[in-house]
Amino acid sequence: MGAILIVAGAACAGVTAPPVPGKSDAAQGELEFRLYCAQCHGMEALGNGPVAPALRQRPANLRLLAEKNGGVFPEKKVRDFIDGAQQTAAHGGREMPIWGLAFRKPGGPLGDIHGNPQQVDAQVERRIDLLVDYLKSIQSK
Repeated sequence: MGAILIVAGAACAGVTAPPVPGKSDAAQGELEFRLYCAQCHGMEALGNGPVAPALRQRPANLRLLAEKNGGVFPEKKVRDFIDGAQQTAAHGGREMPIWGLAFRKPGGPLGDIHGNPQQVDAQVERRIDLLVDYLKSIQSK
């Protein structure tokens, strides 16, 4: 339960991984993954994070997404899950944090949107791109 609060706390605080000069998009995405996803999916993205036992459904092994999709990484589906356009039973209803929504609001899901909406949207898209690039880079061969 405490770990779930840490995850929600990070999202609500608007925590983001700082850009690291010279790092690839996949490396930048790994930083975002560790902040937002590793609590449930585990540091190695195997679905065994510290929060996993408390969930109704075990989180997905994110290293097998391409394998389970005929060898093709399902980029749009992954993007939609992260953004909140597609739901999964493991993440609960809309009352649970949706990362696309959390990324759009610096104060978290309940905070105010600050700044130019187009700029905010571009930053959200960039963060989602980073996560998708990272997940694509760790697929089992």
